[in-house]
Amino acid sequence: MDDINTIYIMDSSSFIHLRRINPIDIYKTPWEKLRNLIAEGRLITHSQVKEEITDGEDFLVEWVREQGNDWVYGVTAYQNKILPKIHKKYPKFIKPENKHDADPFVVALACEKKNVRPLQMTFAKSEYVVVSNEYSAKNRNLQNKWEVVKIPDFCEVYGIPCIDLFECFRREKWEF
Repeated sequence: MDDINTIYIMDSSSFIHLRRINPIDIYKTPWEKLRNLIAEGRLITHSQVKEEITDGEDFLVEWVREQGNDWVYGVTAYQNKILPKIHKKYPKFIKPENKHDADPFVVALACEKKNVRPLQMTFAKSEYVVVSNEYSAKNRNLQNKWEVVKIPDFCEVYGIPCIDLFECFRREKWEF
């Protein structure tokens, strides 16, 4: 049986959620475990997420900056190709009026990682899972599913697993 290496693509909503419920000065363990996932190459994010977070002034900004850039992926040709298609089909997902709008980039990165696999030295398979603490349309009881589009909605459309932060902790079998 092949080993599957889970790689998490983290949205800013999950970092912000963790900051609110587990401030790093009180709860160090969850932050250390995330740092370890980054070091293992199993937690990645998009440069737009980092930019969104580092626009503030709190310990989360400092923590994200301390992690460096090896786990942060920028905009690629693939993403530039898929983002206009997403915008055309679902114009409310991309909000040009927002100073920061990382959501479409998280989805584009997940699509890219799902569809474009680099040659690997091992035969281990990777599963890319988006971690977002946003709620899907069905969990918000909206009449029109595409009225307010969130990351979990798009992950469902593109067949990308999407979980919240606590489900990530459960999958990793973390206990605090």
